[in-house]
Amino acid sequence: MAIPFLKMQGAANDFVVIDHRHTFLPADVSPLVRQWCDRRRGVGADGVLLLERSRIADAAMRYFNADGGAAEYCGNGARCMARYALDLGLGREGSVMLETAAGIQRGRRAGTGIEIHFGHVAPPSEPWVVDACGRSFKGRYVQSGVPHFVVESEALGSVDLDAWGSGLRHHARFGAAGANVDFVARRAAGVIAMRTYERGVEGETLACGSGAIASALWAAASGAPAPVRVATAGGDELIVGFMQDEDGYDVTLTGPAEVAFRGEWREVGESVPAAARGGA
Repeated sequence: MAIPFLKMQGAANDFVVIDHRHTFLPADVSPLVRQWCDRRRGVGADGVLLLERSRIADAAMRYFNADGGAAEYCGNGARCMARYALDLGLGREGSVMLETAAGIQRGRRAGTGIEIHFGHVAPPSEPWVVDACGRSFKGRYVQSGVPHFVVESEALGSVDLDAWGSGLRHHARFGAAGANVDFVARRAAGVIAMRTYERGVEGETLACGSGAIASALWAAASGAPAPVRVATAGGDELIVGFMQDEDGYDVTLTGPAEVAFRGEWREVGESVPAAARGGA
């Protein structure tokens, strides 16, 4: 079976994107997800996005981490999915409504990028001290579609992300599912830098949209005004807008969402037409 796909990236957070509005993939897509995301033997990606039909919105988004597991949400993935849906002509008046596991969200073009209106996020927790890897880490817990633990660091380059991120990600304080871990540094008024250890990838990603939201609200908890500009490890910038209300924040996330290339996945050994091979 030939499976058309797009390779997309949102601030270097990269995805295999498939139009699945007419269902054709197996019920258990996890083995395929792991194949597609493998950077040595597959397409290579942090995760897989499926565009599907929705009864309550213009389209639905299903997201899978690189390990094959379904995830509740991905901020950069939602922005890429909004870009894809808009390119397909879905939505109306320049915006598209996406059904996600974190709720219905609105995506629209914003300059050269895509803005996703995430909606409501509860306030960050009071500071927690979590002991891991022989150290004590002080941070705030934020549920921005998926759980994040945000820790301040004065020198992001010296953070042992593999060891500290893994130790915190699996810590009992965050329950069986664990949490994503963001190390953040203040750069200037309204600007922070971020590095993220992402569960499901089990390593660093060059950007994390839900992590950018969590990190911006961490800054807001210390008095930072909106918007907060987040410098990612990949060199791009994400902009988190927020408006405080009685029980949290109303949040938007804006940044690049680009198509890297189009392709077609075929199982090993499946015949490929001569034209596709470059033959006569």
